[in-house]
Amino acid sequence: MRIWRHLKLLKQAGRAHDPLGVDATKVGECAVECPACPHPNRNLPDGWDHANPAQRYVACLTTR
Repeated sequence: MRIWRHLKLLKQAGRAHDPLGVDATKVGECAVECPACPHPNRNLPDGWDHANPAQRYVACLTTR
């Protein structure tokens, strides 16, 4: 079961048809970024870094 799960992970990460083989997969290449985690310039509003620390990651941010 673990081998099947590992092969499925490699396939979903696009590593199944790598000409260098599965051994060429580096650490972290099968990881998927969390869409809910805050990423600057991607899903945080402008001015988030100048906001009050208590409200820095609030979805509706207003800057003054």
